Amino acid sequence: MLLARENGFCFGVKKAVELTEAAAESGRKVTNLGQVVHNPKISERLAARGVRVASRVSDIDEGIVVVRAHGVPPETRAAIEARGLACVDATCSLVLRAQRFTKQLADEGYRVIILGTPEHPEVVGLRGFAGNDHVIVESKEEWEKLPKLKRAGVVSQSTQPPWAFRELVAHVTSIAQETKVFNTVCPVTVKRQDAATELSGESDLIIVVGGRNSANTRELANLARLQGRVAHHIEDARELDPAWFAGVERVGLIGGCSTPMDTLLEVKERAEALAS
Repeated sequence: MLLARENGFCFGVKKAVELTEAAAESGRKVTNLGQVVHNPKISERLAARGVRVASRVSDIDEGIVVVRAHGVPPETRAAIEARGLACVDATCSLVLRAQRFTKQLADEGYRVIILGTPEHPEVVGLRGFAGNDHVIVESKEEWEKLPKLKRAGVVSQSTQPPWAFRELVAHVTSIAQETKVFNTVCPVTVKRQDAATELSGESDLIIVVGGRNSANTRELANLARLQGRVAHHIEDARELDPAWFAGVERVGLIGGCSTPMDTLLEVKERAEALAS
């Protein structure tokens, strides 16, 4: 079995988990505002330490609130302060950078175009900084419907594929009189995607491990399939099917940016046992 050259937590996930665990050691009630990272194993680990999860600030009445790695819009921060709650900010530094650039574009009068999935928490956060004149696009079909623009500013959800961002920027440049671009695609995500592409070239079957609601993990599976490989996206070793390995010589294994190495190694051990 081949392991991808890039695996384990990215620095943003590592920071978010460490900050949440440190808060849990304080002895106070700790609540994550949404899943701190998109991985069920991490959620289980934090729950075992007494960390709760709430979807709205109004559901939290005391203790410490940990802002998820994906960030939140300004009004959510204001709501936390208004309720007098202690706040630990676990927003990834690259997401904070994207938020600053999005606000800058809005303040300078650009129509902000965000490449991303509308309901993804990172994009929900970015929208809060984009002002009233913004649009979210996720596919070529969507951005080709954009009207002619006078001034357009472009940013991206950090886990979007870099090729999609390049294509969007090229299109916006062709329809706008003035275009300002901030490349907010996460370089760590790009490295992981490059590793998935490399692994696909060396393997007949790809196993991708990570949360089903993890955008960067889903993209790894998509990349493998685009190269004509069979790819299975699983969350843990129990989902492995012996039938997948019948007649397969080379199996590649890669995890998303929020997949712990111990989970990946559990999958590797079981996959090797099933394939033997």
